[in-house]
Amino acid sequence: MAVIDLPVKGMTCQACEVRISKALLTVPGVLRVKVSVRRGIARVHTDAHIPRSRLHKAVQRAGYEPGRDEKEWVTGDRAVWRDVLVAVGVLAGLGLALQASGLIDLAGQVGTLASSGSLVMVAVLGIAAGLSTCMALVGGLVLAVSARHAELHPGASTGQRLRPHVAFNVGRVVGFGLLGALVGLAGSAFTLSGRALAVMMVVVSLVMASVGLKLTSLSPRLSRGGTLTLPPALMRVLRLDRADGRYSDGRSALLGAGTFLLPCGFTQSVQVYAMSTGSPARAALIMSLFALGTLPGLLGIGGLTAAVRGATATRFFRFAGVAVLAFAGINLSGAAAVLVPALMATPAAAATSAQDGLSANVELEGDIQVLKTTQVGTGYEPASATVYVGTEVRWEIDSVAVSCAASLYSPDLGIEPMVLEPGLNVLTFTPSQTGTLRYSCGMGMYWGSITVIDDPATAAP
Repeated sequence: MAVIDLPVKGMTCQACEVRISKALLTVPGVLRVKVSVRRGIARVHTDAHIPRSRLHKAVQRAGYEPGRDEKEWVTGDRAVWRDVLVAVGVLAGLGLALQASGLIDLAGQVGTLASSGSLVMVAVLGIAAGLSTCMALVGGLVLAVSARHAELHPGASTGQRLRPHVAFNVGRVVGFGLLGALVGLAGSAFTLSGRALAVMMVVVSLVMASVGLKLTSLSPRLSRGGTLTLPPALMRVLRLDRADGRYSDGRSALLGAGTFLLPCGFTQSVQVYAMSTGSPARAALIMSLFALGTLPGLLGIGGLTAAVRGATATRFFRFAGVAVLAFAGINLSGAAAVLVPALMATPAAAATSAQDGLSANVELEGDIQVLKTTQVGTGYEPASATVYVGTEVRWEIDSVAVSCAASLYSPDLGIEPMVLEPGLNVLTFTPSQTGTLRYSCGMGMYWGSITVIDDPATAAP
């Protein structure tokens, strides 16, 4: 028996191993094949002399090329760097244009209207969510999966490339309806602790970053070395041992349904509204309408990956990779701030009165400090306050918009993620020492702080 180690370029996943193995096993004289995506080698066991050219043709029939991949940590291909730099410039310009036009505030305005609770506005709120902060988490995940699927199936038709997006969104709508019914039945929202949500965001973001890195082709070594390999038994369960087993409509639909549990403030706010109905049927309708509202944004970014072909596709995938990496960076920064609040810059200190040192949004009513904050679509107004140590604080938060900011989290104040109800929300606490108490939305994107100072009336002379 002879053993031939055949270098193969372009392998990125378990499906690549399966395709190459099946192609090589069709060559007469080949007994067994072991393909390693990490090593970039197909080990072929034969019982006869087989010309390498015949093995090379089998590899090419599977859609790959004989030879070794680049091993550099950073690619030296100028075309790759050119495409990536153009993508960075376009995305940065788009962000500045959105900021200057005021369109970024549109989600907050829609969130304010959605507080009315009408079913029509729930769907409109879904549109706002699909085009704003939730896009970084759910949209980034969709873009990563869809672009990777299109890259791995270059010969697929537009309809075939659209299947992952359709399955994902169908699963999302149906899953939101079913889980919404459970929320209405149970009378409680599906929420985890702040740290658990942050860890979930980190995991999702790292997956997105890994896919984004592969799409950009910036690091040949990391792109190949970062590929996960699963045990053969698990591959069989997931049907990845088949040449066409890389993708499954069912798995894509389950992924869509699973986004119900991701820490998006929009979603959590609508979950609380659904819960308040006390009706499984109405709660299911509310959550399904919200998911339907997110379809334009999510299908839009996914649909782009189905339309590109040829040389345009290569550049588009690099552009998509940069966008996915940007989304992953946004999510990671928010999760890091939730896990380690000290990493987040504290908002500018509130202006204080020269007479008593309290901020303008704090009033003394007898022995109680009344702190007034408005939660709007884009955060908290004002985002900072100053109170006295040792005196009870009555924190009145007026929630006027459904947005990610409606999910309030503050480990400094012992507050696990709670969704503010529309209208006045009242929390009480007594600061025991001077310093800064930070709070944020559940995703770590909007922040505020409460500065605690000594009361000059009780300070020692």
